[in-house]
Amino acid sequence: METNKCYTLQSTGDNRDRKADIEACLGRYSACVLGPGKFYVSGIDMPDHTTLTGLASATQLILLPEIEHGYTVRMGSYCCVQDLTLLGAEEKIDLPETVGERHGILYEGTATTKEWMGPDLKLNSVVQNCRISGYTGGGLTCRDTGYYVRASLAVTNCHIVNCGAGINISHYSEYHKFTNIQCCENRYGCINNGGNNVFVSCGFDANVTGFVIDNSTGQSPNNSHGSVVGCTFNHNDNNKGIGIQILNAKSGYVFTGCQMFYSKIDIDNSPGILFNAMNFGRDTVIAVRGKGLVMLTDCVFHGVPDTANVDPDAPTKFLHCYTRDGDEITL
Repeated sequence: METNKCYTLQSTGDNRDRKADIEACLGRYSACVLGPGKFYVSGIDMPDHTTLTGLASATQLILLPEIEHGYTVRMGSYCCVQDLTLLGAEEKIDLPETVGERHGILYEGTATTKEWMGPDLKLNSVVQNCRISGYTGGGLTCRDTGYYVRASLAVTNCHIVNCGAGINISHYSEYHKFTNIQCCENRYGCINNGGNNVFVSCGFDANVTGFVIDNSTGQSPNNSHGSVVGCTFNHNDNNKGIGIQILNAKSGYVFTGCQMFYSKIDIDNSPGILFNAMNFGRDTVIAVRGKGLVMLTDCVFHGVPDTANVDPDAPTKFLHCYTRDGDEITL
């Protein structure tokens, strides 16, 4: 029992920066358990092979407000962050027009577009059972970990709200797995600009834009060929927003077993986008531009979707798609 107390830190009840205390504990014991209360930090850099744990909603890890560009926790290789509440602000923030630079958890490597499998790239970490809110950047940001399968992040059972982006995979960061994540009431529920990323049983609801893949500027060319399974895209931007937006993605993407209510689909110049066995609610709007194949198969719609903005030259296909009354949907 005494040993356990060695790597447990208690709140001091004030707003002093606890970065050094937490990092020292992680460095000495490879683990740090934060007790109940508030812990203010200027940004924790986790050493490799360490675990940072709290007591779920009883433990609040708060980024000091004077940190304009930074993060609450930056994970190293083979790290685990779990059972914590991470806050970029203690009150609800106004959502930024563009994603900012205050991040909750940052998962970052040294990969470049040319040297993506170097000796320093050895990540593989876990985030679980966290609540994250109040960041202008990503509640969870992944960038520059490259294409290597062992540089992956596994995230499960988290709520991410009121951020610039719930999940922000901003550049060249692949093979991540997200399960049971609620990304709600953010500017973007998820920005997925990396390939081979998989999302299962996640909610991208009540964001301005639910889920976006964006290579419109050519800066994220390896940003698709993954899948979304059993997720929801509902009521985005108070029933006026975009549920799924895919821009200039070249390697395809799969959405299967999902549902979308009161949200649009917007696809531009992106071949190989597949929607299968999905349930669509009222007021479904589908816009497709460019000559890439987009397929909707075995889907059910509350009513005939609005396809007025489907480019007539785009090879968009509806196959075995029907309204709830059994009327077949064709272009």
